[in-house]
Amino acid sequence: MNLRDIPQVESWLTQFEVPDLYVVEHMLRRLRYVSFEELEAWLHESVKGVLEEIEKSDGRVAVAIFPVAKPFINKFNKDKEEKLPNDSAGRIAHSLKNIERDLPRFVELSPRDKSMRQKKVKHIIFVDDFVGTGNRFSDSWKTMVSPSVKSWCSRGWCKIWLITFAAHKSGLNRVVRKIRPLTLNQVRINLEIDKSFFLENESMKAVLQKYGTPLGRATQAMGYGGLASPVIFQYGCPNNVPLMFWLRPSRASRISWRPLFPNRSVSNDVYPLFGQDFARDALPEELWMAGHYRLALNALEQLSNYNENHQLMLVLGLLAKGHGIAKIRNVMVLGGTEFDNILRELKEGGLVSQDDVVTRFGKDVLARAAKPCIMDILTEKEANFFPSSFLGFQREA
Repeated sequence: MNLRDIPQVESWLTQFEVPDLYVVEHMLRRLRYVSFEELEAWLHESVKGVLEEIEKSDGRVAVAIFPVAKPFINKFNKDKEEKLPNDSAGRIAHSLKNIERDLPRFVELSPRDKSMRQKKVKHIIFVDDFVGTGNRFSDSWKTMVSPSVKSWCSRGWCKIWLITFAAHKSGLNRVVRKIRPLTLNQVRINLEIDKSFFLENESMKAVLQKYGTPLGRATQAMGYGGLASPVIFQYGCPNNVPLMFWLRPSRASRISWRPLFPNRSVSNDVYPLFGQDFARDALPEELWMAGHYRLALNALEQLSNYNENHQLMLVLGLLAKGHGIAKIRNVMVLGGTEFDNILRELKEGGLVSQDDVVTRFGKDVLARAAKPCIMDILTEKEANFFPSSFLGFQREA
């Protein structure tokens, strides 16, 4: 399936001018779309993994699990039904409830303070889907967590953990600074974002500013906290994502704009985004931006040949151009385990050395993949010609 085969995506793209349109299409392909199924599988494995760590170090001690929400510990009358929060925490709470039957007996989901005190809880696990600026977690800890729980943690009687699907490094550092009992060693992340690839690319930044600034102030165009987050969940779009993707102008505004995820909602019309790997289609542009011009042109011609190994080729190409591992992680928007598996496969195949340098064999593979294909039709005089731009992206100077 192509992006333009999705009617709502096609309609949204009609709002962009050329060549901005090509850049926006590329951004759509490179966004990380997290499906319901992926989140559920991650949650189950992550909670299970932390519980195994706890049992291995401390034995079967009492453990409490809470979704990161406002409030964390729900205070309600015993005769009243608990009301779940109306944000992404509601989805996490629902998922935790789903796996509750698989939890060991010494683990309790969302207990009251009294129950935690009676069972002498030694570990509290907070679970979140996304950490952007870190404000939600740190502010809620400050205002909503009971003084008793804070006292247990500050005295070392109780250890706290944080499990999150995705987190921006800056927000995570803020959380750790604000919540002293929590250290980075007690955080488990599937996808850590050092710096959004949106912010690494001048063409993308220019487009995001051009279309986002009329929707809000210039400082807001990149989304809340200026993070320009590249992660979209199937049940909702974080407000840290650039404005042009989700902000719907008020009725009083004269601005005409139809966002893809209006007011951060995700309609079933765009569910196909979450069921396919569109990153493969972004391979030619990524190789072009990295300076592999002939390889990019060949990839465009033979994209179907990269069904399974497009990620391997991209990592190899970026390493060959001197990009560091941290920057490549930002471009790929992959979880730590996923990225490590790709790097391991390259090393086991002899294309990359143990110190993350492309080997001679790896360079030969890139050179072989860059052999002329469409260039064969050029005359001898034109043989060294390459277009100055490619699908909206300029060649490197």
